[in-house]
Amino acid sequence: MNEIIINYRTTEKRFAIKENNIVSRIFIDQPQDQTKVGNIYIGKVVDIKNGMNACFIDIGGEKHGFVHRDQLPSFLQSDDPNKQYHPISKFMNKGDSILVQVKKDETNIKGPLLTAIIELAGEKTIYLPEGEYIAVSKKGEERIREQWRQFAHQQKIDHEGFIIRTDALHSSENEWLTELNKLRQRYQSIKTQARMLKAPALVYKTSLFEKELLNELIRSKKGKVISDNQELLQNLKLQLQDTLDWDFSMYLSEENIFSFYKIESEIEKALKRVIWLENGSNLVIDETEALISIDVNTGKFSGTKNIQDTVLKTNILAAKEIARQLLLRDYGGMILVDFIDMKIEKHRQLVLGALQEELKKDSKYTRIVGFTTLGILQMTRKKTKKSLSETLQTTCPVCLGKGKIDSPETIAFRLERELWEKPFNEHEAVFIELTEDVKSVFCGENNIHLERIEKALNIHIILSVVHFCRPIYYIRQFGTIKELSEKQHSL
Repeated sequence: MNEIIINYRTTEKRFAIKENNIVSRIFIDQPQDQTKVGNIYIGKVVDIKNGMNACFIDIGGEKHGFVHRDQLPSFLQSDDPNKQYHPISKFMNKGDSILVQVKKDETNIKGPLLTAIIELAGEKTIYLPEGEYIAVSKKGEERIREQWRQFAHQQKIDHEGFIIRTDALHSSENEWLTELNKLRQRYQSIKTQARMLKAPALVYKTSLFEKELLNELIRSKKGKVISDNQELLQNLKLQLQDTLDWDFSMYLSEENIFSFYKIESEIEKALKRVIWLENGSNLVIDETEALISIDVNTGKFSGTKNIQDTVLKTNILAAKEIARQLLLRDYGGMILVDFIDMKIEKHRQLVLGALQEELKKDSKYTRIVGFTTLGILQMTRKKTKKSLSETLQTTCPVCLGKGKIDSPETIAFRLERELWEKPFNEHEAVFIELTEDVKSVFCGENNIHLERIEKALNIHIILSVVHFCRPIYYIRQFGTIKELSEKQHSL
């Protein structure tokens, strides 16, 4: 039984996936972390770097975006057999306007990574209007994949390209064509919009939250969706148009939906360094700037036959949990796994097989490189947004970066959720003490969030700033506006 629990009524948007009553994924979208990945801009070339074979594009942000020569349609579509030896200036000029899409968000030191090979994703295909090439999901039989390659070539117009997704392999050609024509129409609309705008300008914006949510609905195909927002449920029904077997349900209780369905406790577990497995063994997970390292330990598990039996059983169990943790924590980049040393090659293959089987549930591309000579498993996973810990935690000022604490955003959104559960029909006002950083997030710019919450809950919120070494809040007292205002002024 699949369940998708959606917490949408507060500023921080969240959803969780439960498969057979086990949480397999948690997605959290905070306002300050909204990604530009997938957004399409009409940009202007501001600099050409022949030495890097790249150009810098102004898309209207603080930092200029970066496009490599190989991500330009003019390079991709060139018939010159020696094109790889030509500098980028042969394919792009300073001052040119160009349609680009964000592949990776900007960081503190780098601008966004861009591509001029636009991608529009559907359920059955990814449409590349200038992409040239055709690829088919590797999850199908080679005979079926070849049939789809030939069919896609027959439908190809000019420089179009397609990435045929796994779902298409189980669909009809007419269904695939219907979706393709919709994507073609969307691209023509984007081009028309771009011609009306002066570079730099945003042409097409995606909502990562709704995109990820729809992808999960499509992937799982059936089950139950429970949300605390009726408008979102109606929008999802409209987009799916009864093509999938989902039961939509409105959550009406005052208790936060994630608390009621025990998702909050799962989030706490997903932020822990040590994960205990059912047989007494454990995983130790460390997240660094460069990579994610995972160490597998036998812990309390001693096995039943011999040492190799113990090692194999522990590593297979660990492999399954590692795949789950990658999805749950949304790790990306390089991942190194130190399994317990296996002397038998067949055992290594069994462990790899268990890991690969579990990773089939992951919509993001994961590449397993293999074991090093030292027995460390190397793998990479596509990174499109911050990990769960990067989203919810910040560097602790007390331990000077050796540990982590909840961020001001996490504390502020927790306060908002707690207020929604309080019996405000009995009181006129509430008095809250909190640190300045939490107050700033909770109130929002020009008190936009504070006013919205007061209106929604029909309560007057009186805030008093306290000083502490980490972000905190305390709901101190309920009462009338007069008595709590006097309390505030007396402090």
